[in-house]
Amino acid sequence: MEISLADFDPTIVAQYAITEQDLQQVALYVRLLQGEDAPTLADMAVGGYYGTSALLHEVVELRALLEREPELLDWQGHTVRQFFHANPAAHANALVVEHRYLQICIEDAFGQRFSLEALVTANAGQRDFELLLASDIPVPIFETSLAEVQQAELLLEHLRSLGRVMR
Repeated sequence: MEISLADFDPTIVAQYAITEQDLQQVALYVRLLQGEDAPTLADMAVGGYYGTSALLHEVVELRALLEREPELLDWQGHTVRQFFHANPAAHANALVVEHRYLQICIEDAFGQRFSLEALVTANAGQRDFELLLASDIPVPIFETSLAEVQQAELLLEHLRSLGRVMR
């Protein structure tokens, strides 16, 4: 699966100064965490807004982890997973950045606004939402309805189906 920076939202690539080296490091990191058939790489391969959100999450997370441990990408997969689990703030912060981006994309593409908690729950699952709740990240979190989560799931799937189409 060949992924190029040209597949992603150029505004985000520029804003976060994402390079081809970042993309290669993210691919290695995700394989170390999830294995060769990493679902996150499939999400990134979609490109467009949805793929950009996955890339953005991994770039933010990996940069935070590499700041703590510069040799992380030289480790074995099980050790990388242990380090990931020992540093939940990096993942929680990446969830916020990713889903704030998705909020903007969905509002721009479909004219609907969803809460951060509805998008995190719909896109990443209840476990990640609970991780965000337990984190020290200063984001206002409110309970969301099942209907809002279900609607967010539908629009996230629609956003994913757009693939590389960018408005």
